[in-house]
Amino acid sequence: MNLFRAFFSSLYFLLALPVFSSDIERVIFSDWEKPPINIFYKLPKEINNKTEILFIIHGNSRNADGYIEVWASLTNNKNVILIAPEFIKSTFPNYNTLQMSSSGGKIKSDTKLYLNGSIDLLFNFYRNKFNVKTDQYMIYGHSGGAQFVHRYLLMSDMPKIKKAVAANAGWYTFLGGWKFPYGIKEPPSKLSSDNLRRFLKMKLSVLIGSKDTKITSSVNQSKGANKQGKNRFQRANNFFISSSDVAKKHDLEFNWNYKIIKGVGHSNSKMSLAAAEVLLADSTYEE
Repeated sequence: MNLFRAFFSSLYFLLALPVFSSDIERVIFSDWEKPPINIFYKLPKEINNKTEILFIIHGNSRNADGYIEVWASLTNNKNVILIAPEFIKSTFPNYNTLQMSSSGGKIKSDTKLYLNGSIDLLFNFYRNKFNVKTDQYMIYGHSGGAQFVHRYLLMSDMPKIKKAVAANAGWYTFLGGWKFPYGIKEPPSKLSSDNLRRFLKMKLSVLIGSKDTKITSSVNQSKGANKQGKNRFQRANNFFISSSDVAKKHDLEFNWNYKIIKGVGHSNSKMSLAAAEVLLADSTYEE
């Protein structure tokens, strides 16, 4: 470990800076071979044998602090640890594709920055740090974060997922013959039939707002993305149907759920309300 990484590793344990709510902490995480990142987290009033862990992945605005604030208000009495990593643009400009490619389809050559496996590394770290007993985690992502979530589940080696939500993603990696990142052909890292089987078996909810139909500058308009549909709403619908068809064709277990959130556009706060119903439906309240 060089002096730079050693310095930030020390900071991780020495600094916990309160932001916004006094219950939310910010630390610098550097206990990996990638550049240091900010981590925002919130602990429940008591950690016990029923405590769960929920990761929150920000959108292209990269405001992890704002995202965890929303979820803090939704989990006041829930026995869950919230963890929101922040992937800054200067270091991880293409976090939505796990730093494996640009949104235009150009494959990235620096494999050390690839983010497959990253959440599981954070999960193991925090589970040990806070002595949490659960062996699975939940994850939520909105917009660019939803892109991150579904690609992470597909491209990572046996992620320890309990439940996941991908909300209002701008575009997807379809389980067909298009080249990565639009499809699974010629992936930049190993992708086996086991990855596909596990991916379809996961409890993944694809959520889309019924009014998320506007085409703005933030909506990927590349040729590969436009083949998936004109807007986020069409693309979400086509992605779910296509994935369901793959499962049926190959007789694979399919545990996904698709839900249209009526009257909602591209809003993280409103989609978080719907996602909380999915992810925290069976979470225990604190005594």
